[in-house]
Amino acid sequence: MKYFLFALAFAGIFSCVEKNEISINPLSYISDTTQITIDRKTEPYTRTIQYSNGDLYWWNSNRETISVIDLSTQKVKNFINLERDGPNGLGNPLGFFVVNPDSIYIPTMPFELSLINSKGEWIADYDYYNLSLKGDVAASMTRYSRMIQSNNSGILYLKIPDLKHLTPQELNEENLKKYPPILTFKKSNGTFEYLKFTAPTSILKFNNFIDFGITASNSSLLLLHDQSNKLVSYDLKEMKSDEYSLQSELVKNFSNEYYYSPRMSLSVEENMRFAYKSSENFGLIFDTYKNLLYRFGWPGEEIPEDSDPIQFNSTPPYFVISIYDGSDFSLIKEFTLPRNTYLAHHYFVDEKGLNLFPMHPDNPEFNEDEMVIHTFDFSGLK
Repeated sequence: MKYFLFALAFAGIFSCVEKNEISINPLSYISDTTQITIDRKTEPYTRTIQYSNGDLYWWNSNRETISVIDLSTQKVKNFINLERDGPNGLGNPLGFFVVNPDSIYIPTMPFELSLINSKGEWIADYDYYNLSLKGDVAASMTRYSRMIQSNNSGILYLKIPDLKHLTPQELNEENLKKYPPILTFKKSNGTFEYLKFTAPTSILKFNNFIDFGITASNSSLLLLHDQSNKLVSYDLKEMKSDEYSLQSELVKNFSNEYYYSPRMSLSVEENMRFAYKSSENFGLIFDTYKNLLYRFGWPGEEIPEDSDPIQFNSTPPYFVISIYDGSDFSLIKEFTLPRNTYLAHHYFVDEKGLNLFPMHPDNPEFNEDEMVIHTFDFSGLK
């Protein structure tokens, strides 16, 4: 009987693991739920999130503050004011990047990278106006994975979206070389220079917008083309790049119709309806703890006539998570998340896994007075 019970228990454990590994329901992989009471000082929607040493930094763009949330106590412990004018004035902030609590970089509209401390006090401005080749600016936003990146070597990597301004007639190899996409900032002396990396010529075959989401592993920058499955890995030590085609059965209906459409003659709403008919990448993030790459994608779908395209753009009803091995970027698993549940563009990685927010405004359980975080552990899929 003793051996029988042991065998039965072992079989039960094995069956649970097996069931979890083959589950097609993404909610099966939720390993933890965090609930944080918030008030009106913390907005339930943001464009920039960053996890740093147990704290979650959350940009309240309408209130011009950053909430600092201690995830261990599940409380907001600080508000950092982002002043527009005066001695600590930043102008128009475009997100943030936290190096440490007293070293927070703020990209701004006047082609500057400003440095503030945990009290919002201005420390320095660094200007890159003369390096912006087509007049576009850097931002640091989780939205579409536009965050500033760092490899902890004293260098920050800023994405300059000059390439997206190329017209169909300008899509050529010469312009790829002319407009490098990554601007580096050396913290030690406050200087900028372009990374010796240019977009691969293979990107031209898509005849489409050229812009990238960006994330970083321990040794490389990873750039995902917004309008295809093209991933470029740039090794920061070897200074060379490799190209991959990310596999997906759910995000594959890319099209260049919108790029070649007469957009100037259409309303904003008409353009959005047209654009969302095709697939696009919402972003990506690398999990250095579990050596996984998470890609967030939109499969393409008609926006219903009774839906507001502007609201749809901010909070799409759902998205796809594709999970790749961090060593060779082979597809492990992908899921379509339930409708009207999770906020797109809202994600961060910590030691426990991938964190998403079931705070979609059409979620019947959504509560503006509470921030809810679902932690997903996909490590068992490898």
